[in-house]
Amino acid sequence: MNTSDPTSLDRLNDIVVPAPVSWWPLAPGWYVLLAGLLAAITWLVWKNWRTWKSNAYRREAIHELESANTAGAISGLLRRTALKTHSRSELAQMTGDRWPEWLFQQLPHESTSTISPIVREQLATAAYRDTDTPSLDELRAFAAVWITQHSSASPNSADANATSQERSC
Repeated sequence: MNTSDPTSLDRLNDIVVPAPVSWWPLAPGWYVLLAGLLAAITWLVWKNWRTWKSNAYRREAIHELESANTAGAISGLLRRTALKTHSRSELAQMTGDRWPEWLFQQLPHESTSTISPIVREQLATAAYRDTDTPSLDELRAFAAVWITQHSSASPNSADANATSQERSC
């Protein structure tokens, strides 16, 4: 065997493969990325929990709506629900035809184009009617839409402030 020939295959050696790179410890950038991801997940969980908790009154109102059997009971339920987000002094002024109009104004305009005359009449005169009313299906459907979709932008802090001012006097 002649090893002096430079083109001889006998002079070849096996390729030495380096050891695989370990995942641990991670590079500092991965720790920053994981910390940011954990912070984002924590924030999303907290925000969703807060939203779920702040909408508890809506879930309770929908549950009560199922057992409301008069137009007056449904109107009263809508008023109690509205008191969670608006001041009592604002809602006390809403009587007669202003009550259904105010309810309609609190809805997003995409949800419904207009309030039906039957629902408007039932809400406007619910406090003055007997228990003998026409079908409540349309009123119940409007109430369900209103409870789930009304704007809750203004918190009910006006009554709390007024009450605290009365106590201090």
